[in-house]
Amino acid sequence: MTRQLTTQNATITTAAVEVKTLTISGKQVTLAVFRQLKEEPLIAEDGTLNGEPWGSVNYHPDKCSAAAEHLHVVWQKGTELRRAYVDGTPNFDRVLSGGYRVSADWYSSVAANRYLTALVYMGLKTSNESILDSRPPSFATRHATHLSRLDFPEELSQAETFSVRATVPQDAVDAADLASAYIHAQTEADVGGEGALSSGWQKQTVEQRQEEVSRLRVKYDEAMSALRAMIEKCGGFDAIGDAYTAEIAAEEERRRRHHDVHASLAKLPQLFIAV
Repeated sequence: MTRQLTTQNATITTAAVEVKTLTISGKQVTLAVFRQLKEEPLIAEDGTLNGEPWGSVNYHPDKCSAAAEHLHVVWQKGTELRRAYVDGTPNFDRVLSGGYRVSADWYSSVAANRYLTALVYMGLKTSNESILDSRPPSFATRHATHLSRLDFPEELSQAETFSVRATVPQDAVDAADLASAYIHAQTEADVGGEGALSSGWQKQTVEQRQEEVSRLRVKYDEAMSALRAMIEKCGGFDAIGDAYTAEIAAEEERRRRHHDVHASLAKLPQLFIAV
């Protein structure tokens, strides 16, 4: 009769050639017993361990030997033993075929979105030119926003060890679009009625262009007021910046813990079990 493997009856012994075996009541653990261990993650989301790792077993109970580099680790949770599938690298470091990184490499959050929104507002307030490139006309990409002329702080686009991806609400896109349209209309108005066939047409052209400038200015001011209200609802510029900075620092620390844990697990002794 196969006995259950527990922390009370399981031990690790070392042979003369430094081969470590996992035993139960003095007998080497079999594959059947190993398979009975409940599988549970060893590494928590915050990069800490959920228990004490004992060692790795070079056996793939789920026929995963062809998968990416990984370990099957035996670990202790309280008074019970568990087994865990541990990837060779953290998920945010994985590279897919073709050299593409998984989406987890990018960090995104509400705090990052709010920070970018605040930067867009400040950019619109201080810039005398459009901060938007022309947007692609295709249906699939017509809502894409290209904020190319706004000088974002370096830490928003690239933190110490990872990239940050952020999006802005439609109010920010509308304000940026109106700013672009307003600047263009003002440029046209500054030209006046040059090229008109008569003084009458020239006067009419100037009036029409000035009316367009006034109309766009009103709508732009309304959009900026709505955007500022959104920012103030989130605590204002300082609070948004502080929250973003603290969150990025915490994420960098979390990723560092994951790297350290993976490095330590890679050095675990291999535990030999019987066929």
